Parts: sequence; structure tokens; C-alpha cells
Amino acid sequence: MKKILAWLLAFLLTGSLVLFCVSYIGRRTIAPAMGDQGAKVSARVIAAEKEMIREKITVLAALYGFTPEPVIGVISDDVLTDLNAQASLWWSSVLADGMPGQQPKMDTRELQQVLADDPLVNQSEHPEAQAETICDSVSQSVVRIVLPMRQETLNLGMREAGKRVDLVNLLTFFIRIPWAALALSALLAGLIALLESRQISGCLKHIGAALGAAAIVVAVAAALAAVSGIRPMIQEASRSLAVQYDSVTTDALILAGVMAVVMLAGYILCMLFFRRSQKKHEA
Repeated sequence: MKKILAWLLAFLLTGSLVLFCVSYIGRRTIAPAMGDQGAKVSARVIAAEKEMIREKITVLAALYGFTPEPVIGVISDDVLTDLNAQASLWWSSVLADGMPGQQPKMDTRELQQVLADDPLVNQSEHPEAQAETICDSVSQSVVRIVLPMRQETLNLGMREAGKRVDLVNLLTFFIRIPWAALALSALLAGLIALLESRQISGCLKHIGAALGAAAIVVAVAAALAAVSGIRPMIQEASRSLAVQYDSVTTDALILAGVMAVVMLAGYILCMLFFRRSQKKHEA
């Protein structure tokens, strides 16, 4: 009976460890976006956005008739960093308040000056009006790449979702889950230790088995997430959103791998001490 109870506690410990890992990864992903300054965007995201903006401006240049290179030069790393910070605050409002925040807005003063000096724009029938049209189109395209969300559709979706689910409290609860799962894991490990108090090797065997099983589950879940078909669907809908998705999932998968390795190391240590204890007991 004691063995059955010990293995049952080990099974529950495995579940609580997996819950801790999954919820902690989710917390690490969500929490930065809920800060007052929003989450920082990596250099690889900025570089990918610049390439997409270059392609878009080249298309707009052929459509409206302006010189693309000076306009592309206006969209610097600093401009994209500022826009991504605004986009992060937009997401922060979604997560913290349940409603989208203020849409990012690009400072177009330098862009307007570049267009005013463009010979191709000045050759048009109404240069000022043409420059204004191009400026609006370019700035909207840049903002759409940085924040690839349709405001009207999302506002409607958030209102409808808010009527059915308390999104803010649900998210707050999710962020607090890791510490509850970690406390539960400690409690279950303590119960196993108490149950096997007469023979410490039994405690190591069950806790080690739970750590090993949790490591396998987390590793398999990370592998399945990596090869899932979500990324191609996002890529088809929006290239810029796929770039941001890649940045988030890459960091999450790395963290999952680290946690799986740590738990696997814990399993190995527990099994080594267990076998050493068994040899001493036999001797």
C-alpha cells in the first residue's frame, strides 16, 4: 500500500512539475508585455521588419512614382525600435485591461521632407498632395508591419470575448500559476520524503522518477510545438506576424530545453545517489 501511495505521489509530482514548466514559460512570455515600458524587441525582428519594409516601399514607389531609397533610409533602426515600443504598449493594454491600446503612430516629419525634395514627386501635377498621399501610405504600411493587427476586427473580438470571459482576471490567474505549481511540487516531494522516511533511497527513487518523467514530457511538448503547423498558417496570414511569432517561440523553446535539461540532471543525480545508497545497504 505504501509503494502504491508513493508512486501515486510521484505521478502527481510529475504533473505539477510539468504544470510549473508550462506556466512559467507562458509567464516569461507574457509578463514583459504587461510592463509599463512593454517588451523589448530583438535585433533579428528589427532586421526582418526592415527587409519587409524595403520590399513594401519598393512596391509603393512603382505605384506612386517616387524614389524608394531615400524613403527606405528614413525607416531606421531607431524609428522601428520606437514603433515596436508603441506596439508593445498596445499589447500591454490588451493583456492588462482587456482592450487594445493606442495604435502606434510614426513620426513622419523626416519622411515628409524627403518626399518634398524628391524630383519624381515634384514632377507630378500636385506635388504637395502627392507627397501627402505617399507619406500616409508609407507610414500606414510601416505601422501595419510592426503591428499586423486590424484594429476594428480586434476591438470587436475583444468586446465579444470580454462579455463571456473575464480575460484580465484569467490572465492574472495564469501568471500566478507557476508559483502555486512550484509550491505544490515541493509539498508532494515532502510527502514522498515523509512516506519513505525510514529509507531515504526510496524517496530519491520516486522523486527522481518524477523529475525524469517531467523532463521527457516537457521535451516532447517542446518538440511538438516546434514542428506544429501553426507557423505556416501565421506565415500565410502575415509575414511580419510570423517573424514576431518566431522570436517568441524561439525564446520559449530554449527555456523549455533548459528546464528539461535541469530536470534530467536532477533525475540523474537522484538515481546515482539511490544506487549508491542501495549498494551501501546491501553491503
